Amino acid sequence: MHLRADMCRALIKNPHIIVSTIEKELKTTRTFDTITALQSSFSGTDFIWLSGTDIVYEFRKWYKWRQLAKSIPFAFIGRPTKDGVVRKNAFYQINGLKHTNLSTGAHPPLKKGHIYWLFGENMNPTSSTLLRNSSDAGCDLKPKDV
Repeated sequence: MHLRADMCRALIKNPHIIVSTIEKELKTTRTFDTITALQSSFSGTDFIWLSGTDIVYEFRKWYKWRQLAKSIPFAFIGRPTKDGVVRKNAFYQINGLKHTNLSTGAHPPLKKGHIYWLFGENMNPTSSTLLRNSSDAGCDLKPKDV
């Protein structure tokens, strides 16, 4: 876990983004439980889910995914995915979610029950699967390698 976190930290250029292994401290293994614990522990903090669009298709298989989608705002960044995955995802099945397509430089109010789609940036091909496989193999993945 720590090697993967270190590899993620090597990819981050923005000092406001923090890669952590807080799930170990919280003793959580499911995302819903982690978010619930974070919201309880840091009640004055506004959280947002930020990930690539490549996770969208499988998200419906996650534990309490519908409740999770309503508990914090989500932002998905365009990734090299199969054509149509974003348009045909399960988030559109949840009544009450608002979907907003954003372009570079937008600063919307981040609200619970909102899904933000960002497609204006260059797509980075690095995936969590690549990071996991590199970690499992003991590789030292550097940002220039991706």
